[in-house]
Amino acid sequence: MLAIAKWGNSLALRLPRHLAEGAGLKEGTPVKCEISGGTIVIKADRPKYRLDDLLKGHQKKHRRRETDWGASQGAET
Repeated sequence: MLAIAKWGNSLALRLPRHLAEGAGLKEGTPVKCEISGGTIVIKADRPKYRLDDLLKGHQKKHRRRETDWGASQGAET
């Protein structure tokens, strides 16, 4: 059983290792907390990347042409 503890002026909940590992959480992982139907939901706050943001620093001089590896050998399309 887990219990809420006092931490300064706030409340805290310590997660057992198996729960943290099962949710993919480790020390320093940013999380998002929500209330849904009276239940607290804690989720890892994984960044959502946009292609435009990822390619922002890409320069045309670094582009390469497609490589022709020859005719298809199997069920490639």
